[in-house]
Amino acid sequence: MAFFDLPPQPRMSPEAERYAAFCLEHTAKAQRCTRHRLDIPYGTDYWQKIDLYLPDAVPAHAMPTLLFLHGGYWTHGYKEWLGFMAPAFVSLPALFISVSYRLSPQVKHPAALEDCLAALAWAYEHVATYGGDSRRLFLGGHSAGGHLAALLALQPHLLATYGLPTDAITACFPVSGVYGLQGDVPSDRLQAFLAPGASREQASPIYHVHGNRTPFLLAVGEHDFPVLYAQAYAMAAALRQQAGKVEFLEIAGADHFQISMQGGDPDTLWAQRVRAWMQDE
Repeated sequence: MAFFDLPPQPRMSPEAERYAAFCLEHTAKAQRCTRHRLDIPYGTDYWQKIDLYLPDAVPAHAMPTLLFLHGGYWTHGYKEWLGFMAPAFVSLPALFISVSYRLSPQVKHPAALEDCLAALAWAYEHVATYGGDSRRLFLGGHSAGGHLAALLALQPHLLATYGLPTDAITACFPVSGVYGLQGDVPSDRLQAFLAPGASREQASPIYHVHGNRTPFLLAVGEHDFPVLYAQAYAMAAALRQQAGKVEFLEIAGADHFQISMQGGDPDTLWAQRVRAWMQDE
């Protein structure tokens, strides 16, 4: 999709509109100074595309890859929202992939999850072409993207349906994610995302933690939406009962949008910890 001709979406809250404007402005800046390959298809639908960002020079060793999923409460968002994060990670060096996926209510769950799985499969098959290491794929996302990332990482049996090993996700980095689709999630969003009669538990990451071995680095803003703040702490507690490594960050002073906006600054706490994980895992 053309960067400055994105398909229109319904208006959001003023805070969300300001966040979207920040993201698009800073993604445009990032693209002017970062090597990239835009609109690479991983499927046949208009929305099934990725943007790939690369370091200036390919190092001698194979690089890790961070795939990141945009937020928007499953009904809004573009992969172009997240290109601003790329410079903080290609400097590692690493590959950075911003994923587009089909949105609700045009599609219902699990369509978006299936798209994210297909994008992961594309990365597993193709990152070596760009100097990446298919054995070091990291998956993250903000808000609704954090929900999808966690839901995928906690169901490794789904990976086999796309020919992936069950440990294809090296670690998961959800930011201000939705971890439980309980009654405190707005009903209009649930109606848009879930098909009538669909199980909220089946679509809730917190109900899939049993037996988890995938490492998780979770983050939430100190001033995040109250429901997501509470869910982040509950999710961290649930994951700590399992075998997988867990690290939890509460980002001081940040709200739901500021925590994402900090993702493009390598000197912020979240970016520092993600970069460290990508080097260590």
